[in-house]
Amino acid sequence: MNDRARVPFALVGVLLVLTSTTLATTTVLQPSTDAPAIEDAMDGARAEAATELRGAADSAATNAAIDPVIDPADTAAGRALSGSQPFRDALRLRIYLRAAERLENVEATRGPVTVTASLPPVEATTEGYRRAIERVALERVGEDEAAVAVRIENVSFSATRDGRGVTTTDRSARFVVANPVLLLHDRTERFETRANAPVTRRGLGRRVTARLYPIAWARGYAQYGGAPISTVLGLRHVELATNDALIAEQRATFGEADPDGHRGVAAAGRRVATTDALVGVGGKEKWIDTVLVGADALGPDPPPEQPVGTWRDEPDDPEVTAEIDTSADNAFADTIGVTGADRLEECIERVHTVEARIETTTRFRGRSSRGDRSPGYGWTLESRRTDDSIDSDRVGRGGPNAPGWGTVDSGRYDVTVTETTTRDWAKGNETTETETVTKRTYRVGVAAQARAVPIERVPDGRIDGHLSRAADRAGARAIRDAGGFEDAAEAAARGDSIRSTATATATPSIDRSAVEADLETARDRAGDISATVPAPSVGAGRVTPSERLRSSFDDARADLLPESDRSAPERTLRAARLAYLDSLDSELDRRVTADDSTADGVGESLGEYLGTDRLDGALAAHRAASRPDAEPIADPAGNLSLSVETAPSYLTTSAVTRDRIDARGGGSVYPLSARTVNVFSSPHTQVVAGILDRIPFLNTGRVSLSTAAGTLDAMEPGMENRDELETEVADATDHVRGALVADLVDAGVAEHDAEAALSVDASTAEEARMLTDGTTIERAARSIDGPPSEDRIELRLETTLDSTLKEDAARPPEPTTTAAQRVAKREYRDQLESTLADGIESASERKRVEVLGKRLGAVPAGLPIAPVPGYWFVTANVWYVTVSGQYERFAVRTNRGDGAATTTYLRDGGTARVVHDGDPRRLGVADRVSVGTRTAVVVVVPPGPRGVGDTDGEPIKSSPGW
Repeated sequence: MNDRARVPFALVGVLLVLTSTTLATTTVLQPSTDAPAIEDAMDGARAEAATELRGAADSAATNAAIDPVIDPADTAAGRALSGSQPFRDALRLRIYLRAAERLENVEATRGPVTVTASLPPVEATTEGYRRAIERVALERVGEDEAAVAVRIENVSFSATRDGRGVTTTDRSARFVVANPVLLLHDRTERFETRANAPVTRRGLGRRVTARLYPIAWARGYAQYGGAPISTVLGLRHVELATNDALIAEQRATFGEADPDGHRGVAAAGRRVATTDALVGVGGKEKWIDTVLVGADALGPDPPPEQPVGTWRDEPDDPEVTAEIDTSADNAFADTIGVTGADRLEECIERVHTVEARIETTTRFRGRSSRGDRSPGYGWTLESRRTDDSIDSDRVGRGGPNAPGWGTVDSGRYDVTVTETTTRDWAKGNETTETETVTKRTYRVGVAAQARAVPIERVPDGRIDGHLSRAADRAGARAIRDAGGFEDAAEAAARGDSIRSTATATATPSIDRSAVEADLETARDRAGDISATVPAPSVGAGRVTPSERLRSSFDDARADLLPESDRSAPERTLRAARLAYLDSLDSELDRRVTADDSTADGVGESLGEYLGTDRLDGALAAHRAASRPDAEPIADPAGNLSLSVETAPSYLTTSAVTRDRIDARGGGSVYPLSARTVNVFSSPHTQVVAGILDRIPFLNTGRVSLSTAAGTLDAMEPGMENRDELETEVADATDHVRGALVADLVDAGVAEHDAEAALSVDASTAEEARMLTDGTTIERAARSIDGPPSEDRIELRLETTLDSTLKEDAARPPEPTTTAAQRVAKREYRDQLESTLADGIESASERKRVEVLGKRLGAVPAGLPIAPVPGYWFVTANVWYVTVSGQYERFAVRTNRGDGAATTTYLRDGGTARVVHDGDPRRLGVADRVSVGTRTAVVVVVPPGPRGVGDTDGEPIKSSPGW
């Protein structure tokens, strides 16, 4: 016996509690001697009702499982069901109607007293059915909530004596039924939800993706290596991966899977693994026999491991590596002033600059006053005058201190502020004058403070070493600007603000050459920093190498920035490193922006078929291709086992007759529909234009010199517009070469030597290509005897080249180049289409080689990512996969260990009914279990003559039932 899903099913209990508030009573006028008989009869009726209600609920649950309501009917009963939980509402209605029927048989007699049980009758209307539903409450209980707790309201117990009513009591019945109907339904709903899950969530999308990647990568690399594969990802591959994923979902949800489906996947996998002959080549009946009948040859037990995703392995960790490389050189040139302001000189000067200021502290020491304010009673104040005077005496040294500042000079002063107030008074014809003298005494400290000009992320500099003289000069200037210490002290005593600052710069404490040498070391180390990213993510435009490279640089930044003490030489080295790293930051930002633009372009092309969230989910499923463990099933009634039976057990993309799989109805069905779209397929007819537009020298964007040169090189002599384009390319080349010659002359190279070094003997197109790709610069740097050094010459020329190529004079006019492009496209497209019309694959490949010539090799299938003349970074392709289908029959059975009959939950599209008042009432339909998802598979291969992609002329493939 298979016990994979077996767990203890300890019966929690079947309990009927008839409690609650008595809702209605009838006054008893008989003698009280009837009370014992009433109570005894009531107890007997309750016990009998408990048995009947339990049986009614269990029977209703079993019927609800075999005829579940998933889609409510447009009937009185169907409209009473909630759209969000039709199955549960249908079960509640079934229980109520069955309970009402069973309670009609409940009767207990004790002496002259008879007690009967009943439920309120149900009107055959939507409102009536809804009231019945609301009187029943359900809840999953027990271990893993595999049983059902039921509460039925308004159970009435009526007592009569000699046919006359004695009393009536309404109570609520509560009990537990050991029936796993809700567990079966919820698990099946969970399975269907996951069987339709996108790649952004756990479920079919991620599982299918994880199984398709090994197949696509193995076949893609085989095609890249020369294998005669025209369809990398076929519909049979999708079918096989989908069924294997569904079997895994069954195991994860129910703890077990349909054994016939398990064997069917194994048989299909073995056939594909050994021959791959049936994939995409017809043979429908043979394939159906393989997966539905031939699987029996594997024996009664399914194999322990599925072959899908393991029979062929993808290359280990396909990755793309990007390096900082020349960005380090560009940042170095920017720092030392090759391309603009000399930031290194500014940095050295700032490190050796001292700033000074005047600071004061004031302490009040005392106050004295003499004189009369008023001459006496009756005098009137006519006027008042106040005169101030101030005296100061230096009493020593000392002044305020401040963190981060040093004192270069100081003084302490006693300052007396005298205020003389004269008042004029009048009394009749008499006048007089009074005088009041007030003196306030302060102790004022004045200091000339100095510090090295602060630089962010550089330790504070010392001013008692190399910078001491500069500190003295700056302090003296600040004192002079303040009018001297005495004036500053008197101003402080008055309460005035003193704002006097000055700066002075010391001679450098380290030679510039030593600083440049240190920066060169940092440049070399930074240039070696690299980042590796998943190749599929690059191919899908979801990850840009430059972003990861920037992250790697950020991680290594601390190692590129050594610690320093407070001395001027070490602060200079650290500050220079910071300036260089900031320049490199900006350089990498530009690279990230450029890469993001490229990725956005790829994303726009891919977004036509799948949203970015689902594309990200597909890539995540590829990175984490794992199958979750089966979820354990437990049940409170002991020994619950689940088994799954589906029809068809293996969902084929070919038609299957319903009688073959014992499904409801007649005719044939397509259990699974599949569609694949190869986004960047080989250039067949209508796809030719899309592929040629992505070739770097045939694009229609803004024209650069390298693009124009590539177009010119690709054109055959005599083609229309070729002569005009050659003239424009020659003029742009002359402009760039002239700028480079001028830069060499500025560096001290003789003009005739500079011109000779930059001249090459080549065609117009080849000369422009060598100039733009750096070949000419490297040769020129080697041929010139310094000074400056070869490294410095090459650096200067590279930076000048980068800036000059952006100038309009270095970019041939777009109309001329575009016209030439159109001619080339028309000529080559006609050749490609005429060749492909013959249906000869090898001739198509030879024609592609003829079109592009030896310089770029054959145009591969797929999309070149970050192409440069003569080399593609990588070649990528994307397959969008969509699947949808349904099981004609999906059954989950339990072997209940309590001795009760097996419970079966069945979804087969049948109609669910309930009997009310002897008539069957239609509740709804048991919709079939559907499956479906969309995903993407990205394959990336190195540059090469074939690339990767479907080259059979059918970029879109659909199964017959699509």
